[in-house]
Amino acid sequence: MDKEVTSQSHPASETPDPRSGLARFLRAWRAAAGQKMGQARPMSQAVVAARCGMTDRWYRDLEKGYLPRPDREVIGRLADALLLEPDQRLTLFLYTIGANPPAGVTAAPEYNSPEHRAIQLVLDQQDPRPAYVSDSDWNIVAFNRAMGEWWPWVTEPGANLMHWGLINRESREQMVSWDSHARVYLSMIRLELARNRAGSVLPAILAKALEDPLVRSYWDEDTTVLANRDGHHFRLKLPRFEQEVDLISQVFVPARFDNLRLVLLTWPDEKESSFGFLVPPSFLA
Repeated sequence: MDKEVTSQSHPASETPDPRSGLARFLRAWRAAAGQKMGQARPMSQAVVAARCGMTDRWYRDLEKGYLPRPDREVIGRLADALLLEPDQRLTLFLYTIGANPPAGVTAAPEYNSPEHRAIQLVLDQQDPRPAYVSDSDWNIVAFNRAMGEWWPWVTEPGANLMHWGLINRESREQMVSWDSHARVYLSMIRLELARNRAGSVLPAILAKALEDPLVRSYWDEDTTVLANRDGHHFRLKLPRFEQEVDLISQVFVPARFDNLRLVLLTWPDEKESSFGFLVPPSFLA
């Protein structure tokens, strides 16, 4: 049995359907999803599975030609995970359900639209300060050069801030007072889970994080909720620099895309010495 922490899956049919073109579509849609999220490679099978709350095996079987048992909710989450446009969503439903998608369902945002590319320009203009955009699940949608150089993990397919901050051991080495940051991340997840969004990857990330007894203790002992980290101070120990770095996060929500967060990482100037912050001019080079 697969060990992934996911919602209950619906087994595929026992034998693949040789007439089905769904597998070919899925591979193409997965590649396009990676491009929409600014990645050089297709969205991985594991990321698609996690984004729709199913096991890796369930999704791998789909790309092998096995047709799933009809389940409108699951197929809807799969369409969201792959960022399908209306005609693509209709195709997916026709192959799997044999009917149209539920009325009122709209496609996930197109991350390569002119509007989103304009946001990328904003990110690029922040250099040498790191900046990035994440979605409601804290998946990294876009980032600038400095962000990719300071934190190479954001360049990986399926990069997710909560996964890195709570599960990836690298975060514990790079974030001074990691425990306080972990508590804040859990507070933000608590609030976001209250939205009960279909297809959210956060339940799977949280379940994986809670396998760590330390993270579990933070989760169990507190009920704090937090919407964002706007104005929060960070002290970091990054391999790129010989000394610790102090940053402040500035969080913005684009008016046209309320599901996205634009995060600019800035540093206090030397006048704010009462906080103990000092960023050498060499960081601006």
